[in-house]
Amino acid sequence: MSRCLFGTPRTRRFIPWASIAIPGLGWLVFGLYPSLATIGYSFTQYSGLPGTPLNFCGLCNYSNAFTALSSEVWGAVRVTLIYVVGVAIVQNAIGIGLALLLNRRGRSYAMYRALIFMPQIFSVAVVGAIFSLIFDPFSGPTEKILQGVFGVTSTFLGSNQLALPLVMLVNVWMFSGYSMLIYIAGLRNIPSEVYEAASMDGAGRWRMFRSMTFPLLAPAFTVNMFLAVVGALGEYALILVLTGGNFGTQTLGIYMFNSAFLSGNGQLGFGSMLAMLQFFLTLVVGGGILWALRRREVAL
Repeated sequence: MSRCLFGTPRTRRFIPWASIAIPGLGWLVFGLYPSLATIGYSFTQYSGLPGTPLNFCGLCNYSNAFTALSSEVWGAVRVTLIYVVGVAIVQNAIGIGLALLLNRRGRSYAMYRALIFMPQIFSVAVVGAIFSLIFDPFSGPTEKILQGVFGVTSTFLGSNQLALPLVMLVNVWMFSGYSMLIYIAGLRNIPSEVYEAASMDGAGRWRMFRSMTFPLLAPAFTVNMFLAVVGALGEYALILVLTGGNFGTQTLGIYMFNSAFLSGNGQLGFGSMLAMLQFFLTLVVGGGILWALRRREVAL
């Protein structure tokens, strides 16, 4: 009998099945079941409190969302779309700029890329704590600089005008490094002969970027834009840590979280309905973006 690293030849045949079954079981318990439960709860008035009845009500939550509570729901949708557009555009613009700047060989550039990517690995709690201190309206460094240089003060994350842009800025700071790496991978797939031919024809840097670099980065742009849009549509943890959804930052995700888990009387059924609405919004917007950008790739 030949010697096997893991068990005998007879038992070794079951190892691939076990390696699939264990994560599959985890997906069923922690992925599929909660998703199906959310769909079911969206048709109830379940409060989420132990021992309370489900109170099946059909489409009552959906009806309330488009009638009595339509202003709150559509307000959350509007803030969500503003958040998505701002984050996606700024994050990709910064990602492309950083990729063009740091797409060079050498240890120093590798160190810069690692530093810029580092916020990606921070937890939302850590990032929220850092920027809550930075934007502290009483003793934060931003307040000191603003007061010392311009002689004015601000409440920052407590301002109805600044809270949403600041949360978007923090989101962009966290994930621009990830976008940068994808764009660098795209830049390194562009043949150098293309730029040599363009330089011989007298094309400047801006003309090269507009006519060659950006069109050839279409696959990387599609990936980055899709990830940024889908990530921003589902964002709630960062907003929860920084503002709690107050001061004009109540996106659909944070509205769902607050309704399901933080409301005084418990509205898990209504929160589940909002989760379904968020899912369909992500499906429509994310799918539309992916479809449009894939068509752009084919056209180019």
